[in-house]
Amino acid sequence: MGMSVEEAVKQFHTREQIFVAYSQATKLPYVICDEESYNDQAWVFATEEQIKEFGKKKLEDKILLMGMKYEKKDFPRFFGVLYAIGVNSVVWNDGEEQVEVEIEKIAKQADFSKLEPQKRPLLNPTLQLSGIYFMQELRRPVEKGEHGNLRELEEEFIVNLRKAEYLAAVDVQENDEKKINIPYLKNKDGKILQPVFTDVMEYEKFARGKKHRLVKVSFDKLPGLMLAQADFFTVNPMGLNLLLTKEQLTKMIG
Repeated sequence: MGMSVEEAVKQFHTREQIFVAYSQATKLPYVICDEESYNDQAWVFATEEQIKEFGKKKLEDKILLMGMKYEKKDFPRFFGVLYAIGVNSVVWNDGEEQVEVEIEKIAKQADFSKLEPQKRPLLNPTLQLSGIYFMQELRRPVEKGEHGNLRELEEEFIVNLRKAEYLAAVDVQENDEKKINIPYLKNKDGKILQPVFTDVMEYEKFARGKKHRLVKVSFDKLPGLMLAQADFFTVNPMGLNLLLTKEQLTKMIG
């Protein structure tokens, strides 16, 4: 007899900390689509030893993971992340025991439907999820021919990129409404990356407490926002970090 879902839920609520498998490719929870339930799963462990074991196993398939420790006070944030990236279940691992639990049995999603549309935080779970599957495979360090269904994953990701709205940070200077500052990043090759975000949580990881004015932009409006000196847009610099040139954008807009 394995652990029941109820027991697993109880464990979640009584733990002081949990360890979550994160993907080095996306800096987000590592996600697997279960072949039987078709659930999109994140993997959570009771101890550090267990997550290290899991990481070692995955390394054989060239899947590079890292363990993230969440303290009890941050559990709500963790579930917020899962809802934001479209994950609907967690696999709870405690020693020999392993059980899949649908997230809503542990934590309810915040209901934003009561808020008026412009006050609702932007979330793009379908886009994030398709990006995760694509990047996890694309950035797996294997020979070109060894990547699984990469083309399909990419096509689905592109469809979702084109449909989505994004948050861009735009700072108007206090004393001069005509002067706009757009924050940017430099990568180690000295290229200039202009960030845009698929959701509020991705923006907050970047802003780290700084305040910017945010505008919502559809995909086809992005090229018009691009700084003259920017080499790339980076979609979610602290997550997927998808780099797109103006040419690639324009081609995708079609």
